[in-house]
Amino acid sequence: MGTVYGLLYLNEIKYDDIAWTMLNSGRDIKVIDTKISIHSKAHNDTCKVKELLTKDKIDVAITMDFSPAVSDACEDLGIKYVSWIYDMPQQELYEKQVGNGCNYIFSFDKIQVEQVKKAGGKHVFYQPLATNVYRNTGLVINSDDEARFSCDVSFVGSLYSDNSYKDVMEKASDSTRREIEAIVNSSFGIWDGKNRINGRLSAEAVSELWKIYGGNEADEFLMDKDEYLGARLFARYISFLERSCILESLSDYDVRLHTNDASVDVSGVKVGGRLSYDEELPRMYYLSKINLNISLHSILSGVPLRVFDIMGVGGFMLSSYQPEIEELFTIGRDIEVFHDIDELHDKVSFYLSNERARLQIALNGYKHVSEKYSYDKALGSILAKIG
Repeated sequence: MGTVYGLLYLNEIKYDDIAWTMLNSGRDIKVIDTKISIHSKAHNDTCKVKELLTKDKIDVAITMDFSPAVSDACEDLGIKYVSWIYDMPQQELYEKQVGNGCNYIFSFDKIQVEQVKKAGGKHVFYQPLATNVYRNTGLVINSDDEARFSCDVSFVGSLYSDNSYKDVMEKASDSTRREIEAIVNSSFGIWDGKNRINGRLSAEAVSELWKIYGGNEADEFLMDKDEYLGARLFARYISFLERSCILESLSDYDVRLHTNDASVDVSGVKVGGRLSYDEELPRMYYLSKINLNISLHSILSGVPLRVFDIMGVGGFMLSSYQPEIEELFTIGRDIEVFHDIDELHDKVSFYLSNERARLQIALNGYKHVSEKYSYDKALGSILAKIG
């Protein structure tokens, strides 16, 4: 008998692309809804996953992002566990379970690969994200789609519009507030491949902020406190400022924002709710003249999944600069980038006025990701590495 793969759904993450691709390639894969949280380390959840894997006689378990409970279950059963990481940071990668010998961890970010190795990961590899060629080629656009989704510029994602930063600033000392403001001011609106957030707080500020914001997690996972604060507090607040500012500054155009955030209001921007991943998002990406990717500063070098999703349906991609973009694509041929907000404005104006250039880049990008970054190729590479 051949290898039986199990694609495990977690409460927060349910992607069909892996199952779709593996079925098309003739592999034996079963989709298992674990009904547990990706954050769980609970013994009863580990036992639940063990029962599910045993029932379906799974040889290799697969998830998007890393689950400590799934890792412990696979370790106990003596089977391999593949996790493909598309978040940075993913806090669960700093749990003790990352050191389990069953783990084969694949990350979209080269810097994250080294961080996970440092945290104890034994089999850790770099693997860019991918696009579902099978689904993309079946996309059909009708007049209702055109009326609903057509626009000049769109952004799909969170604005991170919660009050965590405000609450922390109200409780922090004057000296710590000055350190925070310096980090925010020097990072806002600049995407040059440099880490402008981590390693800049004094030890005193880290200690104070941990008491205010960090809670009791310090002893439960291996993530550096400064890195945690940078990712969970500063990067999100800076993204709130950047994304809000960029969208509002483009409001002379027909701009759309689709977000899960509640009660979002950006002046001059049409705001909509969540779009379905398989049906609505591809239509939004295809019918937007310009799709924006505004990366969190906590993603240090990798290219987010949003970029592959957009390019994979033939959408024009204008992304904040990430170092690995230059390794995966040719800027100006497959994709366009901006390093600051002024450059973003210039390129939005240029490409809205130059349809032929815009459509050619969108076509080139579609061909490139379909050929180089399909799920077929990515999963072939992953499965070859696990043996």
